[in-house]
Amino acid sequence: MYCIGGFDGAEYFNTVDKFDLGTITWQEVAPMHTRRCYVSVTVLDEFIYALGGYDGEDRLKTAERYQPSTNQWTLIESMNEKRSDASCTTFHGRVYICGGFSGDQCLRTAEYYNPQTDQWTMIASMSSRRSGIGVITYANHIFAIGGFSGISRLPTVEVYNPCTGTWHKMPSMLMPRSNFGIAVIDDRLFVVGGYQGFTTTSEVECFDVKTNEWSTICDMEISRSALSCCIVSGLPNMAEFAAPHSHSLQ
Repeated sequence: MYCIGGFDGAEYFNTVDKFDLGTITWQEVAPMHTRRCYVSVTVLDEFIYALGGYDGEDRLKTAERYQPSTNQWTLIESMNEKRSDASCTTFHGRVYICGGFSGDQCLRTAEYYNPQTDQWTMIASMSSRRSGIGVITYANHIFAIGGFSGISRLPTVEVYNPCTGTWHKMPSMLMPRSNFGIAVIDDRLFVVGGYQGFTTTSEVECFDVKTNEWSTICDMEISRSALSCCIVSGLPNMAEFAAPHSHSLQ
């Protein structure tokens, strides 16, 4: 598990730390070329990608990727737009990034990176501006969830079909939120914590594409915003915590 970049209230970081789940220890690895807070991170093949962010002065369009086997970061082609507080995912050998904040406005634009050509390509824009968005690949589509429009936090969800190059709407979350964690477990999409516009939340909900419904899940013990989450297989009692509660909304 890797912790990449960030901000401690005084300093913006380019440092990277690796957590070993076997030894329960942290180890510092090679730093990024650029300090990045509100950075978007994803994994494709043998590389960890770090895209955009904020260095304390400017929103960034630069991007780089890390190869764990060589402990090296390499700069790749810059994105078409500056983006901090965006979110990214991978689909069929490409890295997709959506939304974010340019320094002037929340963004509705999206683009993808092709590692074979080292090029970024713009795709159709989302219907809503979304900063603090959650983006993930689920059910062979790219889900863009929640976020901040520049006016309010959003519960809405839209989905991109890479085959048709179009977006369409899906059922909204039970509550509006931005800056939440997002993951897929056992064919369900989970959103975790986040900021509701007036408070940080501990609430968790999940979407099941088979029923087209959102359901509430066991809350976290601590309210968290601007968090990130990842999947670790083999944990005990996962089914107990992931079981939907009775309250749901289609």
